[in-house]
Order: sequence, then C-alpha cells, then structure tokens
Amino acid sequence: MSSLLATLWAAALVTRASGSVPALAAEIPGDVAASVQQPQIRAVVVLVVLGEFPAELVDGIEAALRSTYQVEVQRASPIALPKSAWYAPRRRYRADVLLEHLGQQVAAMPRGTRVLGLTSVDISTSKGKIVDWGVFGLGELGGTAAVVSGHRLWRKTKDPRLVAWRVTNTAVHEVGHVLGLDHCEEPRCVMLDAEGSIDNTDASTGGPGPGCTALLDARAPLRPRAAVLGEAR
Repeated sequence: MSSLLATLWAAALVTRASGSVPALAAEIPGDVAASVQQPQIRAVVVLVVLGEFPAELVDGIEAALRSTYQVEVQRASPIALPKSAWYAPRRRYRADVLLEHLGQQVAAMPRGTRVLGLTSVDISTSKGKIVDWGVFGLGELGGTAAVVSGHRLWRKTKDPRLVAWRVTNTAVHEVGHVLGLDHCEEPRCVMLDAEGSIDNTDASTGGPGPGCTALLDARAPLRPRAAVLGEAR
C-alpha cells in the first residue's frame, strides 16, 4: 500500500510540474485499479412499501442494510397489497404469496437485484404442522425476495426507539436469508430464529456473528458494482 501511495504522489507531482495527465492506469495493478474505480457491493436491494408503512422507519432500514451488508439500496414506489395474498380465515396476508408478488416487481432487473417489501399488515406462513403461523417477516433463502411486517413488532410497545430497533433488525435478518444466511445459533447474532418470541430480536447486536459473516462472504461476496448489475437473469 505504501508503494502504491508513493506512485500516486509522484504522479501528482509530475502533473503539477508539466501540466500533463499521467497514464496512472498503467502503473496501478489491475485489481487495485478496479476497486478504486468501482464500489464493491454484494447486491442491490430495492425497498418497496406494500400498502402502508411508516416513512420515518425506512431511512433506518436503508442505513442498516448498507452498513451491515455493503449493499446498494434503492427505493421503488409503493404498491398495493395483492388480493391473492389475503387469508380470510385469519384476516391477514400470506407472506409466501407476497414474496412471489415482490419477485415479479424485479423480474426484469439484473440477477444481483433483491427486493424487500415493508408492510404494516399482519402476515403469516406455514411452519411444520401449523398451517398459518404469524411472523415478523419472511425471506427466501438464497432467493430474490423478503418481506417485513411491523404489525407484531410495534403492537405491544409505544417506545419509538424500540420499534425502530425491532423493525431494522428484522429487515437485516430477512435480507440475510436472501443473501444466503440460514438461522444460526451464534449468541446475539441477527440470524437467530425468533422462535415465536421478540426476545432474540431485542437482544440482537443488529449484525451477523463471525460464523455468519464468513458464510456471507462465501455466498454473497463483494464484487464491483458493474459486475453485480451487469448480470442478466
């Protein structure tokens, strides 16, 4: 690194003295030049509000996803909840159907694009012998789409800081699934299974533990942005 800085400094001095622009690309190793020219990201995550979701919470989710996973975050216009996801017997929406609907929103985008839906309605999925299990969120393991519901995250608290913490941690958790991380047993890791309780979410560090971080680097490595966006489905 010190030799690279010396090369750049020498080139700057030559430019000042001669007024010419040196061909620095020929003096910098190709892999270093590529990393300088292009930001490294794991994926592009598109945030989409399904129906309604508090706008003040979206900024925190975006910041957490950027800092935790080094992803590029974009925002799409809100969309309506699909009628096909409505589960009348329990008066809530099926999360698996919402994932299919969200996947359709980014179907024409590059393969490196993921989508996170944010909604205030109650959502559910099937778990074991339980046909309709209420959840905080759901994410496709190594897939394209994830969804977070604030319904169960804020219904028993009026503390806005706690609400923001729960919603942000859940978003990081579900996007972790999409990036290839399954549930783990690392203490206070954001990928711990909620197990029907809010306790693991509240106690989380907000990020993946060492084991999950290593898996993240293996399954969703940092790459130049152009490489992520340039892949066709």
